Amino acid sequence: MRSEPLHLIGNVNLDVVMGPLAPWPRMGTEVFLADNEVRAGGAAGNAALALRALGAPARLHASLGRDLFGDLLARELGELGAELERVPLDTAYSVGITHPSGERTFLTHLGHLEALDVAATRRRLIEAPPSRALLCGYFLLAPLRTAATVDLLRAARARGHVTLLDTGWPSDGFGPTERGELAALTPWLDVVLPNEIEAMAWTGQDDVDLAIAAFAERGVQAVVKRGPAGASWWQDGRVRHLAAPRVEVADTIGAGDAFNAGFLAALQRGHPTGDAVAAAIDYASRVVATRPRRYPGDLRMPPPDDALG
Repeated sequence: MRSEPLHLIGNVNLDVVMGPLAPWPRMGTEVFLADNEVRAGGAAGNAALALRALGAPARLHASLGRDLFGDLLARELGELGAELERVPLDTAYSVGITHPSGERTFLTHLGHLEALDVAATRRRLIEAPPSRALLCGYFLLAPLRTAATVDLLRAARARGHVTLLDTGWPSDGFGPTERGELAALTPWLDVVLPNEIEAMAWTGQDDVDLAIAAFAERGVQAVVKRGPAGASWWQDGRVRHLAAPRVEVADTIGAGDAFNAGFLAALQRGHPTGDAVAAAIDYASRVVATRPRRYPGDLRMPPPDDALG
């Protein structure tokens, strides 16, 4: 399995990153910001670029608009964008405003994310050799909501793919509708990759450990991203924790996507889950320390004596 391309299904969009901003400006005013970067982004786009830097074979299943932003993204993605569908809509973009605390605010135009050929994605997964398939940015992609994703995941599992999901945060929060959708997807998932707030909101728990245990009871492996606190996951009947190294954070946008890429790349190379989590934490920590954004080309694995798997 490790030599087969990984599959990334989800959102690719343009990111305009500006900051730092504090406090939030009054209406009708203008603020000048010191930092600015325009780059390819989106949960699937960020993970794909990180995997390319790591030399991990991957296929990207997404769409782009037919406009100048779409042309720019296609150039940035290169060979990763060869299979992307170009749709007659404006390309989606996000304006990410960073704050001195390291937090950020996103202003997003969905644009072409409203269109994705789910049938073509399903067909490509069925035709591909068994590997791992990560669906990300779920709540941003109207064509993939609930029934379409159940069908996609069911087909992927039947083909022998390991299925992973990183939902992102729904714009209206996790209510009964969102939890109901995810409950329908759960039987077809092997691994979920939420952050700690998403994990607790998804399961209705007020503690990360309880949320991870709740996923385990449903037969799903949860790997929960916790920012500076590292990550937590279920292993050998209990929750395990691993802290992140201290770094000077420059830009946290896409941190979770970099974690996903490091995790997938380590699994693709045959490393056990615990070691893959350690490698993912290290990789994401190095990525968020860069501005402009750079993706390191090396995946640093823990030494044998520190193996966590």
